[in-house]
Amino acid sequence: MKQVLIFISAAALLFASCTKIAENGSVAQQPEITFQTATHVTKVTGSVFPTTETFSVYAWTEASTIPYFMDNVTVGYDGVSAWKPQGATYYWPKYSTVDFIAYYPTGMTGITVAENKITYDNIDVNTLQQDIMYTDKAAGFSNNVDLMSDGVNAYNGVPLIFRHALAKVKYIVELAYDHKQEADGTVTDWEVKINSLTVNSVYTKGSCVLNLNTTPAEGIIGWTRPTDTDGNFVWTPAGPFASFAGIANQDIVPGTDYEALAERYVLPQTLTAGNQQITVSLTIKTTRNGVLVLNETFSKTVDIVLPAIPAWEMNHVYTYRLRLTPTASNGNGGQPLNPGDVVDPDDPNVDDVIITFDPAIDGWDNVGVETVLNI
Repeated sequence: MKQVLIFISAAALLFASCTKIAENGSVAQQPEITFQTATHVTKVTGSVFPTTETFSVYAWTEASTIPYFMDNVTVGYDGVSAWKPQGATYYWPKYSTVDFIAYYPTGMTGITVAENKITYDNIDVNTLQQDIMYTDKAAGFSNNVDLMSDGVNAYNGVPLIFRHALAKVKYIVELAYDHKQEADGTVTDWEVKINSLTVNSVYTKGSCVLNLNTTPAEGIIGWTRPTDTDGNFVWTPAGPFASFAGIANQDIVPGTDYEALAERYVLPQTLTAGNQQITVSLTIKTTRNGVLVLNETFSKTVDIVLPAIPAWEMNHVYTYRLRLTPTASNGNGGQPLNPGDVVDPDDPNVDDVIITFDPAIDGWDNVGVETVLNI
């Protein structure tokens, strides 16, 4: 993850309140307000906010005669070197400081931004399917701040550090093998097909309240995120449940990763047994020494929750890898096949098709999970 290094001059911290300044030929004009942006990961690789996107800004100053110095103002990249409000030019107050909070996507409904609180109310994540981000509060600024280096670009302006409000999940399928030759010369081949994959009983709507960690007069101030009873960073969900359909009618071959369900944004939520589950329908054809001996079609459902992954948390991405091992289903009650065994293709026993988990860490904040499901 690229590091953002911000230097704030001492002069930028000398003042303590704020107002909007209009141009006045008799008074030395203050610098124009611009913004600099950084994120952990957005629509592009790296930590730079995409210059093709816009975001919305609220700003406050004690000297202002209106509730907001900037009231839900759209900010975009000027195509040269700066992020600026669109439709109007804002100048730094001469004797006051300004506090800023921004969010993305621009103008989204269901969000309320106050000086010390951000509220997301009944957001339909499934319908929106878009990154939802908010910034740390930039408090007590009286001039643009230089972004010295983010490893990619350098901008001038108020530093805005975006955070991800949602979680992301994705599902990958791989086939461990489709051919084996035993010591006795027996050759077994498998043809594996996923008929369907569904993620069941997931909350898609919910609400979230962010409160300031502290309220200093100046600096970059983070937010307190909501938690469940176990301390996981989740939203408050609202029913009903929904399901996501993924890959369908896909032949699987070894050595290739298949996107079983496209990466999608999900509501951060506590996972509970019997609710959030994955159901996979498979057809496995087994050929022994060139003769088709088994044709099985079956479905398996497994809970997504486990001790290492009790929740989908804010700012995390989770990768579920479904690893198919065809010998787990051999029509022989889970027992090893020995020379001379007769397999009954009309009465297959697939009780041995067990899904297990093997969590690893990866993600937006270099924290996330890749989970292996052995099928």
